[in-house]
Amino acid sequence: MANKNEGHLNREIAPAATQGTRQAVRAAMQEAEKTERDAETKPEETKPAYNPFFNYHKPRFPIWQRLIVLISLAAIALVAGAMFGYGVLGHANPWAVFYPGTWQHILDFLKTK
Repeated sequence: MANKNEGHLNREIAPAATQGTRQAVRAAMQEAEKTERDAETKPEETKPAYNPFFNYHKPRFPIWQRLIVLISLAAIALVAGAMFGYGVLGHANPWAVFYPGTWQHILDFLKTK
């Protein structure tokens, strides 16, 4: 049958123990009680308040990859916008925007006063 105080220090001191041993046991028991009290009264650690300036995390993609994606998307938007403007709004072939003659005509138009 298990002792009901199992896991705790046994508080009984043998009568044949010497005075030095009794003092050592008493000191050990007091130390154990002190650590038990400290463990019970120790407040739980709380998370610090949310602060967006100190919420640093490692980015998923490095900056050079993000710049490549940004420049690529800008180039695609430029080409798509030129095709839309020349093809749909100008009522012409959208692929004609890639011909050098088309750009020469646009530059000649802008250079004239």
